[in-house]
Amino acid sequence: MTYSSTWSEQATPGVARQLELEGGRNFRDLGGYATQDGRRVRWGRLYRSGVLAYLTQADVAQLDSLGIRVVCDFRNARERQREVVRWTRSDLEVLSWDYDHRVVSLRGILGFDELTPATGRAAMICMYRALPDTLADAYAALFARLAAGDLPLVFACAAGKDRTGLAAGLVLASLGVPRYLVFEDFKLTEQAIDLERVLVQRPGRGVGLDTDRRDLLTVSREARAPLLAADPEYLEAAFDTIESAHGSLEGYLRDRLGVSTTALEQMRTHLLEL
Repeated sequence: MTYSSTWSEQATPGVARQLELEGGRNFRDLGGYATQDGRRVRWGRLYRSGVLAYLTQADVAQLDSLGIRVVCDFRNARERQREVVRWTRSDLEVLSWDYDHRVVSLRGILGFDELTPATGRAAMICMYRALPDTLADAYAALFARLAAGDLPLVFACAAGKDRTGLAAGLVLASLGVPRYLVFEDFKLTEQAIDLERVLVQRPGRGVGLDTDRRDLLTVSREARAPLLAADPEYLEAAFDTIESAHGSLEGYLRDRLGVSTTALEQMRTHLLEL
């Protein structure tokens, strides 16, 4: 399957999908996407992002103006300790979870294989197949907050690509956004941020994969490219795993995340408009 997307296809006149933040990364509004029943995702309600540890004072002021109430940080404990986010608002609720860091580490997903374009791509597909179960508690909490109307809300990880990308895919698909648009939103990361440049020029800043920077920098750019890519086939692998294990996305939401039909309708009420 071939996927393509451009910013112009996804934007609404006068509304920016990507928020330009001096110290931010891949911070995007998920509003504006059309659903199969003719509604649209509301702007200014739900955001996805990469690591939020380097926000400037101006960035913080801009995010404060959005009225964000909840932050879901999908990074594991090691990542949160390595790149600390210091929030100043006492009324902001920040949620985080602990899980086996090996699921999202380069060495964990590669095993003893040498990193090549082929092994890197296979490792990423393997990781995406594991994410729906590994991040189930975090995703369940995200859906619960959306159903409760605890908005605006932002969810983030390190690169804002993998764990965040799957979360965005699950939410958009559950709202009724067609699958091709879900995949296009996923691929927009490649236009929003150059992770290769971050890796090489910003020492100390994570790019996901539990930041195994030395391993990444000792191989060729071609070898590490699949690890930094937002390839929709990765997301497709996650959806295939979900549908194989649970019969459908709805089955996964219900049986693994505990999202009832009522909660799903409440979420749609909060996030969709005509």
